[in-house]
Amino acid sequence: MHEKLTRRELGALMAGALAASQSTSQLGAQTPGNPGPPLDIAEWSYHWYGVEHALLARGTVCNGMQMYVERWIPAQVRHPYPVVLIHGGFGQGSDWFSHPDGRRGWATLFLEQGYKVYVLDRPGQGRNPYQPFVHGAFAAQAPTFEAVSKTLNLPVSDPQVAQAVAPMGQPMPPSNAQTQNVWRTRGAMLLDDIGPSILVTDGDGALFARVVAEERPTLVKGVVAVAPPAGTSFAVFATASNREPESLPAVLAWLDRVAPLPIVAVRVPDPHPNRESTALKLADQGGFWIGVQRKQMPYGTIAQGQMFVQYMIPEKRTHPLPVVMVHGGGGQGTHMMGIGGRPGWVHYFVQAGYSVYWLDRPSYGRSPYHPDALGPSHLPNVPAFEGLIGSTAVFNTAQWPGPGGMNDPLIDQFMACEQGNVSDEAFHSDLVWPGGAELLDKIGPSILFVHAFGGFFAWGVADRRPNLVKAIVAMEINGNPFAAQLRWGLTASPMTYEPPVRDVSQFNLRDQTAPPDSPRPVVSPFKLQAEPARKWKNLQGIPITWVTSEFGGGGSPISNVAFLKQAGCSAEMLRLRDYGISGNGNLMLMEKNNHEVFGVIRDWLAKVT
Repeated sequence: MHEKLTRRELGALMAGALAASQSTSQLGAQTPGNPGPPLDIAEWSYHWYGVEHALLARGTVCNGMQMYVERWIPAQVRHPYPVVLIHGGFGQGSDWFSHPDGRRGWATLFLEQGYKVYVLDRPGQGRNPYQPFVHGAFAAQAPTFEAVSKTLNLPVSDPQVAQAVAPMGQPMPPSNAQTQNVWRTRGAMLLDDIGPSILVTDGDGALFARVVAEERPTLVKGVVAVAPPAGTSFAVFATASNREPESLPAVLAWLDRVAPLPIVAVRVPDPHPNRESTALKLADQGGFWIGVQRKQMPYGTIAQGQMFVQYMIPEKRTHPLPVVMVHGGGGQGTHMMGIGGRPGWVHYFVQAGYSVYWLDRPSYGRSPYHPDALGPSHLPNVPAFEGLIGSTAVFNTAQWPGPGGMNDPLIDQFMACEQGNVSDEAFHSDLVWPGGAELLDKIGPSILFVHAFGGFFAWGVADRRPNLVKAIVAMEINGNPFAAQLRWGLTASPMTYEPPVRDVSQFNLRDQTAPPDSPRPVVSPFKLQAEPARKWKNLQGIPITWVTSEFGGGGSPISNVAFLKQAGCSAEMLRLRDYGISGNGNLMLMEKNNHEVFGVIRDWLAKVT
């Protein structure tokens, strides 16, 4: 099955397949204004393979060998084998999502053709937190705009160069025996789970495919290697980038030859008959980068502050305002995507007819970290299990969907994504707020949905783009007014106050006592401004709700809502207990009753937007 095409065969396949595609599948014809045919997806979810524990002096942590895989199962499967898309080099799975100019990427184009699609991030890259002491020291130099512009043959100033530089993160050394063993075992776990598959690789992703094929030869039914390293003996499809949709028809033609279509299309049975559906009907999906700042280093220009945005546009869009979702703490965008194959709030919003954009903040998830770009204050720090397992606000709640404890597989799935350092919120705010404003300039008036530590995103972005923020859902936001890092009220960096505030010493503060029935956590006394209070000039009239559960999170709801009201905002508290919903903690967005909680928020949005 590991055939190699000659250049003549490749040319013939390319010409024929391109001609056919123009009249049938529309491959290569998409533009940002013509995204392609609708996508009927029976299941969309993700899973971390090979989550293992390591016991350190500070507690139990993930040992860094986990591999993230995102999967799409079409409602009509028209090919016998799924495709597994494997990035190369400094890349990550998002390389397959979209072309830098906005056209659909190979993940979606394969889905259009009726393939089951699995996109992985190699351990230590993309959504898998990079641990220098496990995966190897960071390279002395970060990827540069200058080098990428030469590769793409585009000017350094071209926006496509920024889109190509932004996802580039540190890989494990590909020739290292430990690296290849991790690839081999995690790839085997994936194939053992999904069955016989075709591996499609870019660059040195072919080395990943080779070791997996050696480990599971009967489960690898074909390997397509795009621009592999010299000496790779797989089917080679030129040196076109995997981001070029025009190069895909030749691959499809070859796959049809070695793994022909079944006579009758296969209807995918419900893989989880006793669970809610993760099915989606989309007009489009993809990903892009915002907030890509340029930092000059002696060796060239590097990216700083970039954030990855993944999006889904429903086929039937019944709400005019899109939802922008921002994760909290040391997490990433997967917090919005459910857990353990269960649907998350991305599913629910899309199923309800909302367009959804969810992001990874700088140095989290798909947004890579390099010391030259972000410095030591953002050095990834993998948290210990013990601090969260016993918490009544996190895993030890009546609504957590797993059994709890150190051997809970759902806790493993949660902890596999955790990393980061939240001790420099001022620097993080200065990175994130311009990117958030850029996102709203791109997609238009929106609803901001922010969780825990990510709450600061809403305040600063609304301050910069008040006309584009139509509502804010603040769920269990961390911190209390004028406490710890929040020197500017609810932010670590300046907001626009009226009358203006040039320095935090100008705030005149007083103690306020919380009422006896305050929802948890209770902070009393807490700080508010003495009257007359300065107002948040640019957030007047934006509907804000503060969602709080039975067990609370990192900030006192009563003190935060009191601050917002005093600052002149239209804010209200949404207590789940008032709706008969109990047992939830800070992770209500992925707990057993997350759909019920979503319904409360959906109803509030319907009332105010």
